[in-house]
Amino acid sequence: MKQVHQEDLFDEFEVPASTDGSYMGTQNQVKATQEYMDKKIEEKLKEINARLKASKSKVSIKKVGNTLQLRATLPLKPGDTNKSGRSRKQYFISLGIPANLNGLKTAEEEACELGKLIARKCFEWNDKYLGQNANQNERKTFKQVLETLDKEYFSTRKRTMKSEHSFWHLYKRYQQYFESDLPVTSDNIIKIIKNITSPTSRDQAIRIARVFSKIHGIEVNFKDLKLPIVPNDRYIPSDIEIIEAFEKYQIKGQNTKVRKDYRNSWKLHRLVFGLIATYGLRPREVFNQPDLDWFISDENIDNVWKVHKSNKTGYREVLPFVPEWVELFELKNPEAINLLKAKIQRITGFQELSHLVQTNARWFRRILDLPFEPYDLRHACAIRAHIQGLPIKASADNLGHSVEMHTKVYQRWFSLENRKQVMKSAINKKSKEQLEAENIKLMAENQRLKHQLDKLQQISSYANAIAQPEMPLP
Repeated sequence: MKQVHQEDLFDEFEVPASTDGSYMGTQNQVKATQEYMDKKIEEKLKEINARLKASKSKVSIKKVGNTLQLRATLPLKPGDTNKSGRSRKQYFISLGIPANLNGLKTAEEEACELGKLIARKCFEWNDKYLGQNANQNERKTFKQVLETLDKEYFSTRKRTMKSEHSFWHLYKRYQQYFESDLPVTSDNIIKIIKNITSPTSRDQAIRIARVFSKIHGIEVNFKDLKLPIVPNDRYIPSDIEIIEAFEKYQIKGQNTKVRKDYRNSWKLHRLVFGLIATYGLRPREVFNQPDLDWFISDENIDNVWKVHKSNKTGYREVLPFVPEWVELFELKNPEAINLLKAKIQRITGFQELSHLVQTNARWFRRILDLPFEPYDLRHACAIRAHIQGLPIKASADNLGHSVEMHTKVYQRWFSLENRKQVMKSAINKKSKEQLEAENIKLMAENQRLKHQLDKLQQISSYANAIAQPEMPLP
């Protein structure tokens, strides 16, 4: 039997960027992955059925929905009849095999086993083939599901740094909410979710349950399980607060006794702070394979930051929202850039990347006691762009999300002070436009009067010339 490896299944697949941090953007990515998966499953299924046919087996495999079923002509089930009067009939046998990589292997093994029983004329309808063996005692427990979750999760998606990071969060949350000796049933899944009172935690549990229930072919009605989520307040810093916070890094770094090898760490984290504040980057986009050589090159006259394609919303080129901060925050300082390069070179997987992101966030709250988080700097860029009058599409592209998400972000965190500033700017702009319009009118009036004056002067000169007497000839 030919082994099917997950790496072979996804070797030609390039995971598409979601192009958007929203639910819809992520779902588009999931859809593309599923379509590729379905295509590959069908290809592998044809190969398996060809092998079964070549071995003279009387069994084939068919994909039905999200499961794989065995198809064979068998003796009539107990109590069944055949309209033609024959003692045999074609049946589809569902053994609860999921339509994924592991399922293909299991289905081929089961098909071979059933084929042997048919060939030896010793097939009998038992609980297994009648579908009556899924009693409560034989179901997997939540703990048992956890043991194989890694293998089953990556049988339906490509293993990348991003997918490994997603699985790590899934695994931790599964341990938190679901790990128990209870059998995995639809009722138990719903019961566990209903016992979670926090809206955010329940939402996380529902997302996790959707994943593993799909893997194991368990139908769960998640409708009406969600609780309304009230977003936490965010502190969006002003430009002055951002500059003051930037200066705190050096003060704290030079006045704190630390180990020699950590003495310059403040320079690294100050650089990261400056990059997020200036470009509105996601923290991971600073650490995950940035093109630092391009960033500091002489050719980069527009100070563009290139986000690597493996990040959340794919490759993009980002312009600074506040161009003067590139110099003010010393974002191209060679020493700081080399410190960042050294950290990035040590990243071998998602855990090291996550650790760097978490360490950077720790500087905000624990070390500098700032009232805002790294992501608040990104939201500040979205709001600032709106106040400055930047087109929404340009701002959204720069931040790496859709116009819909961009609008949602700045509207949610738009404070009274922000509204005052926008209205004041709009009024000032209107006043300026009115003054410019009045100036244009005055200039036109001046031109008209000047033209009339020139005409009057010409008429006056002509009249004077006629009125003068002719000079007598000598």
